[in-house]
Amino acid sequence: MSNGLKSERLILHGRPRFSIDGADEVRLNEDLVRLEVRTDEESPACFEAVFKNWGQSRAGAEPNYLYFDGEILELGKSLSVLAGDADNEAALFSGQITAIEGVYPESRAPEVRVCAEDRLQWLRMTQRSRLFSETSDQDIAGQLADDSGLRADVEVEGPQHVELLQVNQSELDLLRERARAVDGRIADQEGVLLFRPRRDEASEPVLLTRQNELLNVNVCADLAHQRSEVRVHGWSVTDKEAIHESAGVDTARVEADNNGRLGAEILDEIHPGLSEELHLEAPASGEEALKLAETRLKRRARRFVTARGVTAGTPGLSVGDRVNLVDLGDLFAGIYYLTAVRHTFDMRDGLRTWFIGERNDLGGRS
Repeated sequence: MSNGLKSERLILHGRPRFSIDGADEVRLNEDLVRLEVRTDEESPACFEAVFKNWGQSRAGAEPNYLYFDGEILELGKSLSVLAGDADNEAALFSGQITAIEGVYPESRAPEVRVCAEDRLQWLRMTQRSRLFSETSDQDIAGQLADDSGLRADVEVEGPQHVELLQVNQSELDLLRERARAVDGRIADQEGVLLFRPRRDEASEPVLLTRQNELLNVNVCADLAHQRSEVRVHGWSVTDKEAIHESAGVDTARVEADNNGRLGAEILDEIHPGLSEELHLEAPASGEEALKLAETRLKRRARRFVTARGVTAGTPGLSVGDRVNLVDLGDLFAGIYYLTAVRHTFDMRDGLRTWFIGERNDLGGRS
């Protein structure tokens, strides 16, 4: 099988494999105690691992600390992690080491904890105040990437801004702000800044069932954050007139993968006319106001049904993938879009994959 999602083998090699500055490090593979990799739609990918840090570095050598000489682990070095077997191998993480911590437990040998983040971290460390004139969100993302030494892969659609201010704000915070405004997501992919629609091109969903690697899952449909309409208000300086734009149920319906009932539809049946009114966003044009209304409504709608699950190690699962959860009954079975993924490894459970998925409709399966 392909894409690092599922394996045809009955027994999997669950121990992750490491490379430092492009070179495989077998010693790290053997000394790994536990690992965690976290990713979501807006933040730098985070890596944390603990390794044994006492023993012989080579045959005949005196026992000593294994990773304090800087030969393998050193701040700033590139670190990559792979997991899975040959037919489902996938990268869990790629970034740079940002922290090294000595751990000295009472009842076992010394350990070393290593933390790393992907290249989005450099955008978080740069803070500026500046003015963008006659530019789009695509152009802004491209400039932020260039300023941080990254290449850009930008595909979102958004309005043209006459003026847009960055005031005492980090590059990452500005990028997050623009991503939320145009319904985009951000990620680092081997030095390339991805700035793409949250619902990118439809990929084939990964089948997860309690008959295979899906260990457990909780699914909740919640109306608390749903609204039947979002309205955005502002003032056009150019046209000298008020701006009023709105988005309703039809905006969310285009993303209903399961042909079920939208949260906004159910809410409108229970209590009609509940809307969100936005007056502080200060859109400069009707186009910008409409995009803000559509984006806010979609974000609310998507959180209607949320699934939180754990698999027996699915290294190819990543944010932006779709999963098809079956065996959950007609109410909750269906396709979910992954907004957060966490891969873990320890000596008791081996490799585990934790995920959060969302969908905007309920039911639809028969």
